[in-house]
Amino acid sequence: MKRSRAVLAICTFFFLSGCLQSQVIDDISLIQTVSFDKAEGNKLRYTVFYPFFVEQGKESEIGMEHRSIISETPEEARSLLNTRSQKPLRYGQLRVVLFGREVAEEGVEQYVKSFYRNPRIGNRVFLSAAEGSAGEALRFKEGVKERIGMYFSDLIEHNMDFENIPETNMHLFLFDLYSDGKDAFLPLVKREDNELKLIGLGLFDFDKMVGTLDMDQSFIFKLLLRGSDKGTSQFAIPKEGGRGYVVIQNIFTNVSYDLITKDPVPEFNIHLKMKGEITDHTGEFNLEKEKDIKKIETVVQDQIKTVSKSMIQQFKEKEIDPLGFGEKYRSRTRNWKQKEWKETIYPEMKVNVDVNLEILQSGAIE
Repeated sequence: MKRSRAVLAICTFFFLSGCLQSQVIDDISLIQTVSFDKAEGNKLRYTVFYPFFVEQGKESEIGMEHRSIISETPEEARSLLNTRSQKPLRYGQLRVVLFGREVAEEGVEQYVKSFYRNPRIGNRVFLSAAEGSAGEALRFKEGVKERIGMYFSDLIEHNMDFENIPETNMHLFLFDLYSDGKDAFLPLVKREDNELKLIGLGLFDFDKMVGTLDMDQSFIFKLLLRGSDKGTSQFAIPKEGGRGYVVIQNIFTNVSYDLITKDPVPEFNIHLKMKGEITDHTGEFNLEKEKDIKKIETVVQDQIKTVSKSMIQQFKEKEIDPLGFGEKYRSRTRNWKQKEWKETIYPEMKVNVDVNLEILQSGAIE
């Protein structure tokens, strides 16, 4: 009986494997990056970037090819690009999708859904918005363009892991997009001095980009969103005869939201507990003195509190909720109605921010 089951399992394996469509990696071109820009006639310009191996004795070298086409949908664009490509183009290694500002402001839902429905594309693909043209942002100088796919995804990923960009990908973006009590955001990039750089976050009202945050604001937004143990920001500290600057690296942050009142309008208390270290400073601060450390802690706490409240007010004016107050309110409220929340309750919502910063060390001086 055991032998019969083993034979049956082996036969089933070979039968199922024979149903799969296999492709030799050397016979296809794997798209790593896609950009979307507006074109004439209410159409879009799609640009795809994919690597290729240089032949004729230079097998170890990798080149990067890019092709553009004007079309209405991503899948039609890929099909049309195949008529110009030496090898079939496939999405199996797609890492980043970049939307030009005009496209992002007009709406990206249909394009993201097209990629999400494709079984060859993973849900953890990074989405991003560009300040200006997405295609132009990706036209790199020599030495970088050969690895644009890896370069761009690594740029976003390490800034999420260690710097000021909160975690996001295609799956998380769509989750926020279809949430009744939260709005989406994406990393925002710009081409500057012939290099691609992250400049902050693009904020979305459903699928349309309606605002932005710079990198310093993104640092505080990341803390408020879920807390964080990474990120770096510079703060101005007033002193006699002017001001100095300190750079604080976040080591640990815990954030909690308390709904202290529901009627007549909701009121939230945000508690932000931070631990950090001073990695650099200017001015005549003596970091061996407890008095100077306490002064820096107090000033930075006040600045984070001020920027936090200013950002939340900006969100309310733009009628967006990237911090997810709606989700927090709904989880504590019966008969929650999304339209009533957005049009009546959210604009009148009150938010208090309490920041407790503890500087644990100050670099080599300690």
